[in-house]
Amino acid sequence: MSDISKYESTLNDLTLIESEVAILVEKLRVTTESLKEKEVQFAMLKQENQQLNKRISELEFELENIKQDNQNLSTEFVLIRDNEVLKEKIKNLISRIDFHLSS
Repeated sequence: MSDISKYESTLNDLTLIESEVAILVEKLRVTTESLKEKEVQFAMLKQENQQLNKRISELEFELENIKQDNQNLSTEFVLIRDNEVLKEKIKNLISRIDFHLSS
């Protein structure tokens, strides 16, 4: 009877181990699926990140162009304003000369 008892005990232990292995295999399967999903999601996010970085670079370039254009416009405005001031001074000088010539 002791051999049968040992045999039954060993079978019970093996059954318990088998069920634990089955649980671990299922956990491994679920974890592997989750990992694959995360890898796909990571790849998509990485690609999106690259696209966003490219867009940022494009916008920074555009901003630099706008700043340059703005600086050019400011310079042109100053030149135009200076030209207007010079014209006004010349008109005043011509008026004074005309006045002196006519007197």
